[in-house]
Amino acid sequence: MRPLAKELRALLAAGSGSEPQLTSREREIAALVAEGLSNAAIAGRLTLSERTVENHVSHILHKLGSTSRASIATWQANHRA
Repeated sequence: MRPLAKELRALLAAGSGSEPQLTSREREIAALVAEGLSNAAIAGRLTLSERTVENHVSHILHKLGSTSRASIATWQANHRA
């Protein structure tokens, strides 16, 4: 997990200098991704379509500048409120 955390910190530092701004729903989905849930499981838990969850995950990844669900988990671990 350390290489991903290092990659994420580098990407964030190279960005605009500010933290990615996730919506409340994106933060909720990020927390569930961090728990290891699949898109289908998240959709079932939140009563959303799987496609809607896919879109949210895609937006989260774009905002984080990553392509890895593991980076969402790393981000979530560093930003628990």
